[in-house]
Amino acid sequence: MGDEGGRLDFLDWLRVLAVFGVFVFHTLRPFDDADWHVKNAETSEGISIAIAFLGLWGLAFFFMLSGAGAWLALRWRTAGGFLRERVLRLLVPFVVAYVLLSPPQYFIEEHHKGRSDASFFGDVRTFFSDLSGHAPLWLRDTYHLWFLIYLLQFALLGLPVFLWLRGAQGRRMVDWIARRCERRGRILLLAAPLVPVHLVLLAAPGPEHGWGEFVFFFDFFVVGCLVMSDDRLMAAVRRDAVPALVLGLGAFLLGMATGIIDFLDGWWEDPSYSWVYLWYSTLITFAVWGWLSAVLAFGMRAPAFQRPLPTPVARAAMPFFIVHQPIILAVAYYVVGWDANLWMKYAVLLPTAFVLSAALAWMLSILPGVSVLFGVKRQAHVSIDSTQRRKTP
Repeated sequence: MGDEGGRLDFLDWLRVLAVFGVFVFHTLRPFDDADWHVKNAETSEGISIAIAFLGLWGLAFFFMLSGAGAWLALRWRTAGGFLRERVLRLLVPFVVAYVLLSPPQYFIEEHHKGRSDASFFGDVRTFFSDLSGHAPLWLRDTYHLWFLIYLLQFALLGLPVFLWLRGAQGRRMVDWIARRCERRGRILLLAAPLVPVHLVLLAAPGPEHGWGEFVFFFDFFVVGCLVMSDDRLMAAVRRDAVPALVLGLGAFLLGMATGIIDFLDGWWEDPSYSWVYLWYSTLITFAVWGWLSAVLAFGMRAPAFQRPLPTPVARAAMPFFIVHQPIILAVAYYVVGWDANLWMKYAVLLPTAFVLSAALAWMLSILPGVSVLFGVKRQAHVSIDSTQRRKTP
């Protein structure tokens, strides 16, 4: 989300699609079976399955794209410049958005769930008074802004890895991997080294954004960097789009058929080792990599994605991500109280929240001095001549 020049255009398009995917994901949350900030009285098992499917790989895809963008950014920036840019583009928007947008979300949730009848400013005072003497800010419920903190932490942790991959030993390892991925289907085996890491560290995407999820997403952040580090790996991803789709879909359906949702519902409350965990953890890792590889290959192949994003869309992507959830909660707060069926409510919620989010994001992206506070680069993207940039395989 909002990485540097020098990145391939299809990554920008995929990132915008990923932002929209997160938006759709959050518009579905009032209607699934799990707890959320605002809930409809009627829920849908079908929506719950869709949430499980999107949650399985959608955020991992976001982090993989961010790892890819970080690798390309380091081709044009020093390590110090890279870290300064990450702080400006991630930490500043996080602090601004947390201060401005978290209190309204707190107010909406507290009133929706009947835990408060105070005025807005009364709940704001309660929200900020609760910040003292407790866990650090990055360990609290930061609503959807946890994503920005993860990205900043991943940049700090990933930088030594990226720099090592650029060195002689790292290049030899990348060359060894790339040569073995030249045969059809072998790029899908990149998930294999992740399996023992996820097994040992109890790493899996989950609802609480804990340590295991942190490790899981960081692994795919590094995989995104690795794929971008060699044209042969990118070519292998592009070539193996169909096998990757078969792997992702097949592993997901196999998990559903063997009760993965019921297992995870209990496992997240008390993560532990078992033979069942061994099965599902392995399945999840391969399913996620299958979907990530397939969608990445789609981006590489799609002719429309080989041209730059329209500037207004590129500039508004980060502000849209920041403002979309508070707007969804505000609209949902009223919609779920209507005397109407679930799908009628959703038919109102999705387009209304999208129009309001897009309009506000566009306004924030063009306001001088304000746009940078919401993660917009100080100057417009400058295209790099095709002779200077890496060719898409």
